[in-house]
Amino acid sequence: MPETLTPTEPALDRVEPVDPAVALRRELRRHFEACDLLRPLRIGRYEAGETLDLDVTGVVPARAARVRARVERFVGGGFAGQVYRVRIERIDAEDGPLAGIEVGGVYAIKILKPPSAFACVFRDFLYFLAYQGAFSAQVNPDAVRVGVLWQKLIRRAGRRRFGREDAVCDTYATFYDANFHSFGEINEWVSGRIWKFEVDDRLFERWDFTGEPPPDISSPEYVTKKLFMDDLVALLHEMGAPELARQYEWWTCKSQPNALKRLSYEHSPREGVTAIDFRAGLALLPFLPMSPADFPLILRGLRHGRIVQFDRSDPDRFERFLDAHREDFEDLAPVVAELKEKERIYRASLPDITHHHVRLLTDGSLRRSVREGTIVGWRNGGRIDDKHADRLRRRPGLFAWIFTISLIPLLGPLVLRLWGDKRRRAHVKRMLLSPRYLWRAMRGARVEVLINWHRQGRLADERALALVHRPVRFWVQRILVSWLPPPWHRALCEPSWGWQVLTEKVKFLLRFLRDAPFRERWLLEQVRLGREEGMLSAEEADKIEAQVKDPFIQKYLKCLAVHLCTVPVTQVVMVLVGAAVTGYYLTRGLPWAQALAAGSAAGALVQFLPISPGSIARGLFVVYMMIRERDIKNYYIAAPISFLHVIGYLAFPLQMVAHDPALARFMAGRWATSAVRFVPVFGEHGGLPEHAVFDLFFNLPLSVRRYYHRRPVATIAYILLIVALLAYPLAVLATLAYAGYVSLT
Repeated sequence: MPETLTPTEPALDRVEPVDPAVALRRELRRHFEACDLLRPLRIGRYEAGETLDLDVTGVVPARAARVRARVERFVGGGFAGQVYRVRIERIDAEDGPLAGIEVGGVYAIKILKPPSAFACVFRDFLYFLAYQGAFSAQVNPDAVRVGVLWQKLIRRAGRRRFGREDAVCDTYATFYDANFHSFGEINEWVSGRIWKFEVDDRLFERWDFTGEPPPDISSPEYVTKKLFMDDLVALLHEMGAPELARQYEWWTCKSQPNALKRLSYEHSPREGVTAIDFRAGLALLPFLPMSPADFPLILRGLRHGRIVQFDRSDPDRFERFLDAHREDFEDLAPVVAELKEKERIYRASLPDITHHHVRLLTDGSLRRSVREGTIVGWRNGGRIDDKHADRLRRRPGLFAWIFTISLIPLLGPLVLRLWGDKRRRAHVKRMLLSPRYLWRAMRGARVEVLINWHRQGRLADERALALVHRPVRFWVQRILVSWLPPPWHRALCEPSWGWQVLTEKVKFLLRFLRDAPFRERWLLEQVRLGREEGMLSAEEADKIEAQVKDPFIQKYLKCLAVHLCTVPVTQVVMVLVGAAVTGYYLTRGLPWAQALAAGSAAGALVQFLPISPGSIARGLFVVYMMIRERDIKNYYIAAPISFLHVIGYLAFPLQMVAHDPALARFMAGRWATSAVRFVPVFGEHGGLPEHAVFDLFFNLPLSVRRYYHRRPVATIAYILLIVALLAYPLAVLATLAYAGYVSLT
């Protein structure tokens, strides 16, 4: 049975949340309801504690049912959609039970609309360039079915390839969510983690093998994950799903979070990797590669006549795969039949001029399919209602006019909604004719923004409620500071909060420096978080907790306290140098813009020096400790590394590898995780850049040290060569800076 296009909207206010932040946003929603508008509230995402009543269709068998699910927490979201952990509270299934879904069970719900407005616009824009239609998985019932049916078949194929069916996450049902105007799916909830940061002093030998990795390999989880993803990519190509394989291409640098290690396999570093996501988010265009792996993928696609890539399959190869493994898919014959039918309808619902070419001009049935697909997409996307959808089906000429108008940037979608949605048209009409209603509509729009601001941490509870009735203050903030990062926004608008955060950080540093029990409690809390995040096993965490009184760990914590105190040194010096240089050039009569540019350049130079003021302070402290304690053994690694900018924060984790490798790996891993977050898109937790930073600043020095003991002359030669290569661009930069200085003077 296909998804219902106009289901009952999920109930949003049945469970009172305990979290005060959620309660505040619930209060803001009541302010919106008090506006009594003709349009509904635009929801960014669901809150913990809300219940969803959904009309669902099982994957196999495709039975219809009514499901009530309680949201336990928001897991995250990307370009493909947003994910929630939910618990099923009720199932009404007149046609029979839903396979895999039980009352009381925990599942993952994925709604195929991003939580970020920017991500949604960017994704939809790329998809329109590729296929000239709306993002199909969000608004097309056939497209969402194709996705889960493929996943069901891949799971079965994975059982044969990997020897276990749980190598691929299971999927159970699809549904339509009227609040988001989006389809979604109910999947298996996988209790897992992304990966462990493993100490590896043989980094240069990580891939020095053929076939299965040797038993004594130093980073078995990392290697196992890469081999698993490579095998899965090969399997998807063999099955005739080459474009789905992009989700697991290693060198996209952001595919690693799509494969989790199940916590039930913690006993073995070589088992339990599970593929959890087969929904592509961004279309791959030939002129817009977005990762290193995209370049060969684009060339390979062009060689096979695929100008754009997203989720298209190869039917001939799929048939050959089924013929070769017919016995494995006998009980999934209904899935195969539905997939072939739904995929045919889905592909014919998009203009897709790079694939259909001139058939759009010569094939009347294809044009009718495209028209129907466009109308269905507009209807499910909330742009037109049922009445106007029927009018467009009956009048092809009217559809041609409306479709042409809809292509006008910015104005077209607005005209489409005003023409096709009776409620939206009535809402706009009331705003134009009634000043009071216009005022209420402005307040409602303000409340929607405030809900998002509060969720992002841009304002406190009291100020969120106050801004509901203070439009001038709201618009001043929205224009001047809403584009800043949330902490900056809040600090500028709430100076008392900014001062409180600053004083708390200073108090924390001073207490961390002076109070040994406080440092121990901090470490135990970090270990607890590491156990929850999967960065530490239970055995490793218990060992660290038992050794917290160890003199070496106590010394490490004290040195860490001093290192934390040196964190702001470079930033303070950078600001002072920039201000001094700017002031100097202003006194020399230079225009303000040129003086500010010179000061900014000087400050940036301080920030990017390989040895910074903060690292000098850190290194001098380590040297002082060596002299004071007359101890070289416990500082000989930390001393030289401490003088390096940024890398110096890993000095003591590297020093304590031999004493407590689990704690050293854990602290370095947390640093790597936080350090790479600033990278857009690729800074996602669990992505390859995150592990690359860990390898570069942690495992590489260990491997160099090990290699030096074996071949000291060659190691020194390599290091000198690398230093020379790195020094060259710095020399060029210094020359350009000097030339700029000469030109200014």
